[in-house]
Amino acid sequence: MNGFFNVLKPSGITSSDVVVIIRNFLRDKTGQKLKVGHLGTLDPLGAGVLPVAVGSARKLFNYLLAKTKLYRAKFIFGLTTDTLDSDGVVTDTIPCNITIDKVLAVLPSLIGSQEQLPPQYSSKCVNGVRAYKLARKGIEVELAPKLIIIHDIRVIESAVNEYVFDIECGSGTYIRSICRDMAEALGTCGYMASIIRLQNGSFMIESAKTLEEIAADPDSAFITVEQYGATLPAFDVSPEFKHKIDNGVILTPANMPEELFLLRMGGEAYGIAISDKGRLKMILRYDKELV
Repeated sequence: MNGFFNVLKPSGITSSDVVVIIRNFLRDKTGQKLKVGHLGTLDPLGAGVLPVAVGSARKLFNYLLAKTKLYRAKFIFGLTTDTLDSDGVVTDTIPCNITIDKVLAVLPSLIGSQEQLPPQYSSKCVNGVRAYKLARKGIEVELAPKLIIIHDIRVIESAVNEYVFDIECGSGTYIRSICRDMAEALGTCGYMASIIRLQNGSFMIESAKTLEEIAADPDSAFITVEQYGATLPAFDVSPEFKHKIDNGVILTPANMPEELFLLRMGGEAYGIAISDKGRLKMILRYDKELV
């Protein structure tokens, strides 16, 4: 069993909880202990798209994790919490009147490549210990900024000191940190009241399934590796390439797609590959890893 579930994660459980639920469900269904992993952590408060890879599909993890993500988040300005979200304890309040004009004025400064400071309550490791575990003990640590990219921030709804944004960003971005930084740019403080992931690469919320829907009809919810591969750009080579690939010959065919692609030989799907500095690199072969 090799492929994906596009899970609609509910708020209130961790991403790891989802993996355990799926793994246990598949063990009961198949009698096998299958390898399962999620593609991109959502905080317990967060809901929305959480792709879960099963079996050989996990080989695509590093390539899918880097895909662009789209979030819808509600920020409240004028008060903040220790966790920078609604699960935390209020630590500061600053009376303010944040108008839409003020918000629109600061948005350009938040877009683009930048160093982002993770929240104290985060999964970052400090000397082998998760930062949130230290924060819960009242231990404040110095976290290193991380290079991230924010592609776009759009205002979806607005009220007095409350705004809903659609945020398109790269992997590793903390939406809570965006809220903190935006509030500081506005001369106040703030926290993230809610968040839902609308998209993770090619996985969309419109096709995501709840855990209950997956349990009721797992076959229709499951996306096989072949089905996923069919959604990628296709790149055709002659059947003679197979012998060279089998023997580890370095191949540099021209005009390869820049991202993951479906490699076809003589019109037949052979596997999923990527261009690595102009060299063809096989990630997953259908004839060897899906049998």
